[in-house]
Amino acid sequence: MVWLYLVILLVLAASLIGAYRVLGTPSRLAPRDYGVVLEDIRTSVERAAARLRRSLEAGAGGSLEDEATAARKIFQTGYYQALRLRPASGPDRAADARASIGRACEAYEWAGRMLGSESVHNPLVLEAARRLMDAGDVALRQVERELPAVPDSPRGNTAP
Repeated sequence: MVWLYLVILLVLAASLIGAYRVLGTPSRLAPRDYGVVLEDIRTSVERAAARLRRSLEAGAGGSLEDEATAARKIFQTGYYQALRLRPASGPDRAADARASIGRACEAYEWAGRMLGSESVHNPLVLEAARRLMDAGDVALRQVERELPAVPDSPRGNTAP
């Protein structure tokens, strides 16, 4: 009977170590892919923020709460991706841009939380959410300046 408990304990320990290795280490990407992924995160966050702002301007209601819930998922994903991504080799020239993406996602997510709550009809909550979204916009504009330009990839058939 003791052997069974020992085997279960060893399997559990091995699975915890495996989960730590997968979840605890940052994602490493080739430099070109790293820039493309950061730009993709930025544009996804920007589109979600624009949709959320349009819903906010349209007024409180079911649409705003639904949009806030959907946008929060994008902002949370963008935040965690910004935390985990790293270039595979060399210096991280986009570290400041990654940090700005993370700050923008945090601001947008908290605005989404406010807009998706029962307090959405409170004018003070709406004003605070607008200020958070404005702060997120400022951080995203900073990302546009900080991210290095990503060269266009070839389209179509490029064979000679």
